Amino acid sequence: MIYLDNASTTNKKPFSVKLASLNALSKKYCANPGRSSHKLSINAGNIVFETRELLKEFFNAKNVENIIFTSGCTEALNLAIFGTIKKGGNIVYTTNEHNSVARPLEHLKNQGIITISLVETKNGETLASDIEKAINDKTYLVIVNHTSNVTGVTSDIEKIGKVCKKHNVMLLIDGAQSAGHKKIDMQKMNISMLAVAGHKGLLANQGIGVLLFDENIKIEPLKFGGTGTHSEMLMPPLSYPESLEAGTSPTPAIFSLNAGIKYLNKNFEKINTKIEKLTKYLIFELYKRNYITIYTPKNCHNGVISFTIEGIPTSEIVSYFNDHNICIRSGLHCAPLCHKKLGTLNNGGTVRVSISSFNKMWEIKRFLKLLDELLQKQKSI
Repeated sequence: MIYLDNASTTNKKPFSVKLASLNALSKKYCANPGRSSHKLSINAGNIVFETRELLKEFFNAKNVENIIFTSGCTEALNLAIFGTIKKGGNIVYTTNEHNSVARPLEHLKNQGIITISLVETKNGETLASDIEKAINDKTYLVIVNHTSNVTGVTSDIEKIGKVCKKHNVMLLIDGAQSAGHKKIDMQKMNISMLAVAGHKGLLANQGIGVLLFDENIKIEPLKFGGTGTHSEMLMPPLSYPESLEAGTSPTPAIFSLNAGIKYLNKNFEKINTKIEKLTKYLIFELYKRNYITIYTPKNCHNGVISFTIEGIPTSEIVSYFNDHNICIRSGLHCAPLCHKKLGTLNNGGTVRVSISSFNKMWEIKRFLKLLDELLQKQKSI
């Protein structure tokens, strides 16, 4: 199979990531970190702590204590939203947002807890000037999708961060698609909270996400249970990360994230130069063809490309490529606000091709060859 659905989950992982996952199940590490004082628990705990340190350096966060492991980016975003609620306050978000943001906000709005203000993107990008116009005297949080999982467009977070700092509101960034592909500096960009997925650009296993947040932000727990410390208390401990990480840690996934970050530290430029090269070639070729509507701008080379073909349902296009051993994705990609903006909400969404550094040029050319055969069939109808 040729795998071109990497915006959903990277299929091919570095060998070091696979090895780290297996290592977590070895006799030396297979124990609960932070739950016991024996050697195996301590060994596992040391790797977990090292992973926090790696994340701190990678995203230029301030404190390792304010780096929380979650089940994925969805939980990280939910923790940031529900954990910082200000009743009667206002949250600004954008038409690029994933349902991991849109649905919690809609729920809170329907409960009468907050108001929400939606900012329309311009050519797929969230502009700092539009964010500033949407902020009012009750706004306490702005949420921005860094790189769209539908169009691949990346917004200028540094400019948006300056606006949020000026108005003294928190900035939550959804880095699900950008982490591992774009340099994210929490201090330089004035990011208050950053949610990332492990299983996409960070090349880790599924089942691990991270929320990183500033030391001056107080986040209430989203889940309750054992923390390994202060077990005599019926309320969670006040200290981070324990208060926000109830339950058994996903140690194999954390180990894989540790290896993924190390791999990225060594290969970041190489990885993303290749993705840019393959995306640039594919977009150039797609724009030359008739019967295709492309929703990714010509100058956007972030590995994510969305399109539709006149007269063919998106689901049929995906089935056609699947029959020829190529994995791509169709639908709304859990981002209905973006599709409403694009005009594809009620038409099956778009077809999305998403590239990783493990893809080869011949795979892109194979995709284009099969696409031409499909277009030729459509033309003859």
